Amino acid sequence: MKWPLKLISVVTIGALTVVGLEATAGQWTIATDVQKYYSCLPYQLYLVSTLRGKDEIATGNLVQFRAPDYVERLTNAYEVIKIVAAVEGDSWKVLDNELFINGVHWGPLYLTTAIGKRIGDFDGEGIVPSGHIYVLGTNPSSYDSRYWGSLPLNFVKGKAHVIF
Repeated sequence: MKWPLKLISVVTIGALTVVGLEATAGQWTIATDVQKYYSCLPYQLYLVSTLRGKDEIATGNLVQFRAPDYVERLTNAYEVIKIVAAVEGDSWKVLDNELFINGVHWGPLYLTTAIGKRIGDFDGEGIVPSGHIYVLGTNPSSYDSRYWGSLPLNFVKGKAHVIF
């Protein structure tokens, strides 16, 4: 290949790379697990895609969010990543300190007494409302929707994808 053709190829690839980076600017960020001692997921590094328009969040997705003010133990000081366990229209139930989503047992609420509540204080049932999701961690000590309810979608920054 002659040098003018190589030069044209390199310039074309460079231009396409710049155009591609410009088109995706702000759509992706790198995130780490900020909960150093009580990690709620078994992963450490994530690529987060910003939600745009009608992006759909589904059960099983990982999402990054800022906690609403009513979630007293998670402050707006950092963003958290958890698993979407239920979406709009799904049912949840806490009975005798055990969580069920759509009738499937998810496990006990380990933090009940640690956060100053009694066994049974969280007992109840309901449906995840429109515009909300129910988020959980995989660690039994995860402070999540089991304790503070559903998360409004407007607090979700994006979908998280595991790097490692």
